[in-house]
Amino acid sequence: MPGCPRRDPYLHPALPPLQPCRTGNPAQPNRLHHPGRLQRLHWNAFNGQCGHNGLDWRKDLTWLTPQISSFLLQGIVVTLLLTIITSILSLLAGVGVGTMRLSPRPWLRRLAGIYVDIFRNIPALVLIIFFAFAVPNLFPAEIRKELFFNNILTDWAGQLTGLSLPYYALAAIIALTLNTSAYIAELFRAGVGTVPQEYVDAARSLGAGQTAVFRQIILPQGFRAAFPAIETRLIHNMKNTALVSFVAVPEFFHATEAAINKTFRAVEFLLLATAVYLILSITYAAFLRQIERRLNRRPTENWKLNTEN
Repeated sequence: MPGCPRRDPYLHPALPPLQPCRTGNPAQPNRLHHPGRLQRLHWNAFNGQCGHNGLDWRKDLTWLTPQISSFLLQGIVVTLLLTIITSILSLLAGVGVGTMRLSPRPWLRRLAGIYVDIFRNIPALVLIIFFAFAVPNLFPAEIRKELFFNNILTDWAGQLTGLSLPYYALAAIIALTLNTSAYIAELFRAGVGTVPQEYVDAARSLGAGQTAVFRQIILPQGFRAAFPAIETRLIHNMKNTALVSFVAVPEFFHATEAAINKTFRAVEFLLLATAVYLILSITYAAFLRQIERRLNRRPTENWKLNTEN
């Protein structure tokens, strides 16, 4: 722009403070200008694809070799495996902690509240790195080797997928489960709060005990009311599996990064990763909506209240 001198960032590496750029044109307002700032903001991954004519990216699939395709498919399998395991564990732990939050015993409520406050307010990535690198170092060397690094998870998961997963995958499962279950616990507690008190009073008037009322009245209706919000959290949990690439678990995003480093085709593989995660999320959401529809089919016929505790 006329009136805005630009300096070569390579000849002048030291950048001065932000200064207003005087355009000299009264019709155009002055703006802050930092010489050389934009020229130096490059992604290293794109440097090999950027030229004077823009991005050099291929529209054919020659960059997707059979070897890379196989590696990416294995990453998708690991992503699905992490999603299934953490979703099931998070549901079980979340409902359990949410039930503790509703307990008449104060010490159970306080314990569940501490659990929720800790794991809901720590970022998932921090939890993953903590369990992957900090927790093993809390044990002596021999115990650490036997407990964490003797292929406990590899032997089990390898039979299912034929993949070799490190201990860090177990750390990722624990971290994602703790983080997601803390949210689900609060969502379940909120869902239970929507159950009309008249239903509880009617069940107790029929002679049902506290355990029977919770198991047959409060738990089903509270879970049904909370499931739409839980569904959103489970989808978010599936997307959080991309964070485990930071601890070298061979899931899909980690495989995508490896493919970029091997081929230097960042645009193509990032577009592919975007499409794959979009397909996985939409498919998972459709599956969860089917579960929601089944939950909403209330058993109105031939249903009998079991008054036994």
